[in-house]
Amino acid sequence: MSQAFHGGNLLAAAHHFKRDAHRFVDFSSNLNIWLQPVLPGVEEILREVIRYPEVDATTLRGQLASVYRVEPSHILPTAGAAEALYLAMRLFAGKRVGIIEPAFSDYSRACRAAGVSFESILLSPREWFSPTTAYEDRFADFDVIVFGNPNNPTGHFHSRVGLMELMRRFPQKAWVVDEAFIEFVERYEEETLLSALREFPSLIVIGSLTKSWRVPGLRLGFLATSRREWLEKTALCQPPWSINGVAQLWAKNNLTLDGWAQMKKSLADLPRLRACFTAELESLPEVRVHRAHANFLLLELLTASAADLYNALGREGFLVRVCDSFSSVPPDRFIRVAIRNQDENRQLARAMAKFFQSTLQPA
Repeated sequence: MSQAFHGGNLLAAAHHFKRDAHRFVDFSSNLNIWLQPVLPGVEEILREVIRYPEVDATTLRGQLASVYRVEPSHILPTAGAAEALYLAMRLFAGKRVGIIEPAFSDYSRACRAAGVSFESILLSPREWFSPTTAYEDRFADFDVIVFGNPNNPTGHFHSRVGLMELMRRFPQKAWVVDEAFIEFVERYEEETLLSALREFPSLIVIGSLTKSWRVPGLRLGFLATSRREWLEKTALCQPPWSINGVAQLWAKNNLTLDGWAQMKKSLADLPRLRACFTAELESLPEVRVHRAHANFLLLELLTASAADLYNALGREGFLVRVCDSFSSVPPDRFIRVAIRNQDENRQLARAMAKFFQSTLQPA
């Protein structure tokens, strides 16, 4: 099967495996499955569908500012983190952009869409989990540095203190930091760069509500920066009514300080589940587990094809993410798996063990 560019493509998987889309355990998309989102009722949704939403999502902007503790004048609501990323790249025409890789491939796609020149700051596997200071000598030729924190797909995380030191050493550069998975980092309130926006006006932080609030279908995210002209230009490039009425309605009922506290509470057991799942997968000699700070794990396959494992698990009702679509990840060697509840994690580990055992049997 040709892998989808993004995870969570249940309809394509259902067609390929001849299986009902709702009968998969989806390890390919990294959502906060421990949060049960409070969704609006049908009548409320219908009222929003038959009228225009707030054109520039001003109310949502205020809610985001309150929950994420930034000034309203520093944040732009977007249709997911993806729109924020594509808008951000439009700021850098004529600049040289460096993308730290391996990385989410939409970083390079956003540059191409904006007509922006970019190059990879390619890390070797031994550097994937190094602090940024280990390869900062490669930043010299670039005007803009782009990376994810935590990184997708490696799950590696750079500390706030380390990144602030780095930005101080390169004050002339712009920084685009994708924090789509930041809420899955322990004590993330102390690690997010949102609180550093005022000190670093050349910083853009990309945020996502998709994963932590478990609302991928609503498409909610934001772009945050203290540089006024950047925010004004991205807002000008954004189409009117970018945030639909149903998404704004969900935010009205959920994106509150109480809702934020519930979201945070829902993640309390993640460190334990991540440690248990890591240990189970590390017991498989055919797999090298790259330990992560997010709600997913990167698995390096030592004896099997990623495509073969994907297909075998799919036939058993488990979807995983083959990492071939991530920029600079060696093909057919890596898969990424979300962290789910303990029973599902255990089932996946057993299904993988069964697959590896079958590959040892003579034809």
